[in-house]
Amino acid sequence: MIERYYDGPLYAVVSKTFYTPNANIYGALGLPAAYYAAHLPGYPSVIWLFSLVTAPLAAMVVANLVISAAAVVTFYVFTTRFKLVHDPFSSSLLFLFFPPRWFLYRSVGASEPLFMLVSLLMLYALKKDAPGKATLFGVAASLTRIWGVLSFFVLVGSWLWNKKLTPKRVVLALAVPASLLLLFTFYAYSLGNFFAYFAVNTGYLQIPLLLIPASSVLPESSSAFAGEWYVVLFFLYGLGIVKLYEKRFRELFLYALVMFLPLLFVFHEDISRYLLPIAPFALIIGFDEIIPKKRVHFLIPLALLCVASYLYCVAVLPTNVLPLDALQRLSQVL
Repeated sequence: MIERYYDGPLYAVVSKTFYTPNANIYGALGLPAAYYAAHLPGYPSVIWLFSLVTAPLAAMVVANLVISAAAVVTFYVFTTRFKLVHDPFSSSLLFLFFPPRWFLYRSVGASEPLFMLVSLLMLYALKKDAPGKATLFGVAASLTRIWGVLSFFVLVGSWLWNKKLTPKRVVLALAVPASLLLLFTFYAYSLGNFFAYFAVNTGYLQIPLLLIPASSVLPESSSAFAGEWYVVLFFLYGLGIVKLYEKRFRELFLYALVMFLPLLFVFHEDISRYLLPIAPFALIIGFDEIIPKKRVHFLIPLALLCVASYLYCVAVLPTNVLPLDALQRLSQVL
């Protein structure tokens, strides 16, 4: 079931083809080569590396487990080094299971864990004033998920706010959008369409917040509860971002704000997934005060969260999986 969960198998395909236009493997899932342009090469590259020692679908899951562990360790080091929370250990434990959507996507094939890891490393480098490393991780973010290109504004904004912006640093930061332009140029050469990525995803762009009160907030669910939850998510994340500003965590505030604002233009039933990159900052660091001072008092609600998140994953997993016969075809050609 885990190997069948979308979009994991699609990233596994990219790890074998890297957008070769006429690869036989595309026939297993019946999708054209151009469709895979929506799956950027960062995570497939890691899958390819792990597939040197195991099967691609297994490599897909193992890679995410390793990446997720690295992300949690980095979060712990980051929050400890810069004293971002009062109890880095408890906050890191919380980060393992919260939000539940993060628990799900760090357990299946998905690009979110890698994006989370390189974003944490970029912010760490920013706070250490290491512009070269920060830019390098910004490039990695840009090649992992499309939102990573916004790292350019995080880098420049942070340097400007801290009065460290120089022409050399601006040129350095331009490597972030340049990396995406190079990828799209490769798409034009290999897939015949510079804008292949947008051909897959433009349907999700809408006027900001226009549809939130309407019954069509979630295409397959016309309940008022769905629309209400949509609004609550934006409120909680927005409030967490404000709290980052109040705490004077400049780099974290800029990152969360820059990643949050474009989502007001995204109309998608899975908006909680798109909010994941800012969750540890807006929800965990931003609301750090609500975590009990005594660790033992935190363990009971954490245990309840673990159980609830696990049950949530068990319920959600079967709802978005590759058909079994398609998985069998894919396994034969990988």
